[in-house]
This record gives sequence, structure tokens and C-alpha cells, in this order.
Amino acid sequence: MPKLSAVITCFNNEDTIRKCVDSLSFADEIIVLDSFSNDKTLKILNQLPCSIHQQKFKGFWKQKQDAINLCQYDWIILLDSDEYLTNQAQTKIRQWKKSTPQFSAYQLPRREWVFWQWSHPLVHQNKFVRLFDKRVSYVSHDLVHESIKTTGKVSSLDATIMHYGETSVEVKIEKINKYALLAAQQKHQQGKTVGKIKLKLYPIWYFFRQYLIRRQIFNGKAGFINAKLNTRYATMKYAKLYDLIHKGNRNKKT
Repeated sequence: MPKLSAVITCFNNEDTIRKCVDSLSFADEIIVLDSFSNDKTLKILNQLPCSIHQQKFKGFWKQKQDAINLCQYDWIILLDSDEYLTNQAQTKIRQWKKSTPQFSAYQLPRREWVFWQWSHPLVHQNKFVRLFDKRVSYVSHDLVHESIKTTGKVSSLDATIMHYGETSVEVKIEKINKYALLAAQQKHQQGKTVGKIKLKLYPIWYFFRQYLIRRQIFNGKAGFINAKLNTRYATMKYAKLYDLIHKGNRNKKT
């Protein structure tokens, strides 16, 4: 029966942090690493059964890895501060805790809040490694969309994470501008390039994949808007990469 540490990184999440922490009550310890929130997040956390730590934000992957390093137990359940586990998911993990783990990491499905509604059950749900043995796992060094990597075997657990990631169109657009630049910078650092054909055709394919293959169509108007905005993200990511490449070329010439 493994001991389990729950990990949360947060910044100004007064609307969601209580639900997040409450959904982790099965854990043997709850570690919260806060990036010096200036809303009511800390006041709420001080009312909850968790260990609170603070440090300046060092980047998405670094912040998560530092929080994991604070844990005293080898097994970790990782949530973002705008996520929580359903009651069914909590029951599943409690059952998992009663047995000897057969794998080194487990992927959990995530259901998204899309502007003003929960995503339709038929819409494709991404799965992420969130339950893992830290002795054989680490956070990828990606500037954005960091993930848990493991050298051990991975399985899936039917324990759904609910994600309040994009609560309005305005929030979505702010994230697009921020994440597109980070994604472009990462690709540029990796030496990746983009041509004019991809700049023209990739957004068309991306919308088709989002709206039909990943079934955003079942989310109605919210799904159409989300697919269009995700396509905007894909367009901006490669446009910014193209710009970085050509800025670099201009600098070399001068």
C-alpha cells in the first residue's frame, strides 16, 4: 500500500484552489507551491489541510519539479490549481492505494471547461500522466505544455480530472498569446524550421482535426469557437517561429 503525496502549483487561484485541495483528501500529504499569490489564494490555503511553500515563478516545468522535490513520499499525484478530481476518480485512486502498483506511472483523462459549459462526453479527452513514481519520473523541460516523463511502464486509470482552464474567450486569447510565443521559442531553440506551405496549410488541417476528429463539434457554439481559437494558436505559434528564424538571419547578416 503506497504512501501518496499530492502536489499543486498555484498563482492567484482563489476561485478553484479549495476544490482542488479538497479533491485530494485521500493523499497522505498535500504540498502546495505558490508563486506569491496576491489574491485570496493564501487565505484559503491556510484554512485547508496542506503544506504551503512559496517561491518566485521559475517556469512551468521547473516550478512543478521543485514542488515534487518537496514531497516525502515516492508516489505522486499531480494537479494544477485549476483542476480537481471527480468523486469517482477519488474512489478509484483510493482503491488503487490499497494494492501494490503494477506500473510506474498512470495516465488520467481530463475533461475541459469550455468557456461556459463542460465539454460534451463525446468530445475527445486528452490523457496525462499525473500519478507516478518520482524515482523513475521527471517533468519534461518544455517551456510550455510540460509533461511527466517516466522510464518505467505506463498504464491508464479511469479517474477523470476536471479542468477549469479556459473560463472565458478573453482568458483563452490571453493564453494563446503567451503560449504561442513560448512554443515558438522552444522550437527555435531546438533548431526547428517552418516553410511557407506549412504556414498556409497547417491551420486548415488543424481546424479540421480539432472540430471533427477531436469532435469539438459536439460542444456546439463553444466547440466551434474553441476550435477556431485553437487554430489561431497553431497559426501564431508557427508565425512567431518564422519571425524568430528570420530575425536570426537578419542579425547574422549585420
